[in-house]
Amino acid sequence: MAFAYPVDSSIGFGSGYTWTEATFDEPITSIGDTTQTPSYSSVDNDNLPWDLFASFRFHKYYGIEIGYIDYGTIKFKRTLTTETGTELLTSTQRNASISTQGFYISHVLFIPVFNHLDFQAKAGILFGTNEYKDTENLTTINNGVAVTDPSFTNASRAISKPQFSLGLLYKYQPDWGLRLQLNQIEYEHIEEKETFSQWFTSFSFERKF
Repeated sequence: MAFAYPVDSSIGFGSGYTWTEATFDEPITSIGDTTQTPSYSSVDNDNLPWDLFASFRFHKYYGIEIGYIDYGTIKFKRTLTTETGTELLTSTQRNASISTQGFYISHVLFIPVFNHLDFQAKAGILFGTNEYKDTENLTTINNGVAVTDPSFTNASRAISKPQFSLGLLYKYQPDWGLRLQLNQIEYEHIEEKETFSQWFTSFSFERKF
């Protein structure tokens, strides 16, 4: 029978480290002698990601997983300068932070490697939110005097994105397991011409119930 394997259910919690690949597509623009030039800092991780999940194994090779995942917060800076010839007209610096979190459901493929050790491949969907905050300082040069005008943005948008994972699950006791996993998700901010791919390496404990 296709589903003769006993059902195995477990709950778990994990945390780890994220890194981010960012693509910034805002171009340099020129109109006459006036040029706008964007520049970006590196993207830094600001806090630890974490994952809370429940796993249901219906077959030796197949199961599903549901859970809540927080990819942590990333931060970066963007500077946009406007110049005419060699004269600086305005400079805008944006300090941005982005966090992504939500509930997910994934199909899980189990591939036995050794006794008590399984390779896992997962594909699913995350239903969550993308929180975007920034502080923007616009500096205008007026008769040689710099005038700075700050503004603030705090936005949240609902997202539903594919999520993929690869992992190793080791059952070191009949009711306890250790899991090393790599999660990946992509999202974009169309208005700012920014695309992000986040990778979350997690180390988890899980217990059979």
